[in-house]
Amino acid sequence: MMRRFVSLMIVITLVIGMMPITQRAIAAEKGLAKERPSYTIDAKYDDQQQMVTGHMSLKLPANHKGKLDELVFRLYPNAFRNWKWGAKSRPSAPGWLKVDHVRVNGARAETKTKETVLHVSLPKPLASGKTAEVTMDYQLKMPKGGTRLNVYGNTAFLAQWYPMLAVKDAAGWHDEPYTTTGDPFYTQMSDFNITFRVPQGYHLITSGRDIAEDAKGPITIKRDNVRDFAAVISKDYERVQGKSEQGVNVNLWYLKGMEDVSQELHDAAVSAMDFFGKYFGKYPYEEVDVVLGETGYGIAGMEYPGLVTSVAKIPTKKGESPAINVVAHELAHQWWYGVVGNDQVKEPWLDEGLTTFSEFLFMHDQMGENEREFLTKVAERSDEVYKAKGVTSVESLDKYSDPIYALMVYARPAAMMWALMDKLGRDKVMKILSTYYDHYQFRTATTHDFIQTANKVAGKDLTDFFNRWLYFKGAGAVAKD
Repeated sequence: MMRRFVSLMIVITLVIGMMPITQRAIAAEKGLAKERPSYTIDAKYDDQQQMVTGHMSLKLPANHKGKLDELVFRLYPNAFRNWKWGAKSRPSAPGWLKVDHVRVNGARAETKTKETVLHVSLPKPLASGKTAEVTMDYQLKMPKGGTRLNVYGNTAFLAQWYPMLAVKDAAGWHDEPYTTTGDPFYTQMSDFNITFRVPQGYHLITSGRDIAEDAKGPITIKRDNVRDFAAVISKDYERVQGKSEQGVNVNLWYLKGMEDVSQELHDAAVSAMDFFGKYFGKYPYEEVDVVLGETGYGIAGMEYPGLVTSVAKIPTKKGESPAINVVAHELAHQWWYGVVGNDQVKEPWLDEGLTTFSEFLFMHDQMGENEREFLTKVAERSDEVYKAKGVTSVESLDKYSDPIYALMVYARPAAMMWALMDKLGRDKVMKILSTYYDHYQFRTATTHDFIQTANKVAGKDLTDFFNRWLYFKGAGAVAKD
């Protein structure tokens, strides 16, 4: 994700005081299908009331360990009901997500909602290895000016727009509080079968394979094995179509007034998909959409499986330029977060740091931009911030302010990966990333997993290197090896 109120480079600049700017996995995925949650949603959008009414059926996988007494869902839109994160980012109209008529295997279930968390008490405990079906009705009131979830003109941006089953792992249910720093969403691979009912004249842009024509009745879209499902409902967008060399349909959606950059940004999107596919591994889905537009305060770009958003232009020292770096950044997230997952609340550097490095690498190779001096300053300034604040690059979201988050989570890990290329050579680092992608795709990886992969591919113990860069242990990040 990139912030709109200041671009990533400018946010970091304020802190550092300078101005810039497999086949095997697919087979495994099929075998794991029975271990994924499966959502079936029937959703109707009322553009006059700016409301989504939905009925959801969720089939739980049978791979949970131990007896389940409750389920936990995330109701992220409730963050916009009683906003408490600052006046500037406050939506101009509130939003919320209300759930009713919750049943588990047909039996009524007791529920308790606290802000963005819904607890569902199971009528009968669910034994290990047993599945269940949860059904519920819900109403989503769209906020105006919400972050990610937003209505702008004749367009509704639907992000985290349905009750989302929380992740349960060895640490328990993940019900961390919402935060405006970073992306406070930790999700698991799931299957989706969604029927949309939208007013005449609207069309759908989603995480699935879309029909470009205006909706003339209910439209059902399926997408299996993704971490969540986003949608844009609009009657304002035009499309530039194309296909990458690896056969991925790449669509760029733009509004009136963006015609001067639409083709250039589409070309960049196609180039980025080919670039990342070449170095990291094949993109496993047949389509990706880039949507230019206003997704709420603070967002320059945002990533979802199969769909990303971006601004059309960014400020530079030479004036406004097409937002190629934002498009490249969000598309790199299709690899780092979309396919290879991580806990974005506890270890946000894993997707944002690798994505920022991927963006810089693309801009270096394809656009001729060299940010080595910038990354050197990042290393030096982040060392200073650590000495003053004690904050590392491996912290949970609640430990960061926005500027320090941008420096420590986005920029320092990018500088680390560039230093790793100096240490090992570019080919070896690309092999580390492609191996990491191949091994952890459709799974959730950790910092430990990444370091172990790097050690194995490099054929040497890089623990001290990563400890210096990520945890600020030892001689310092800019020390010579």
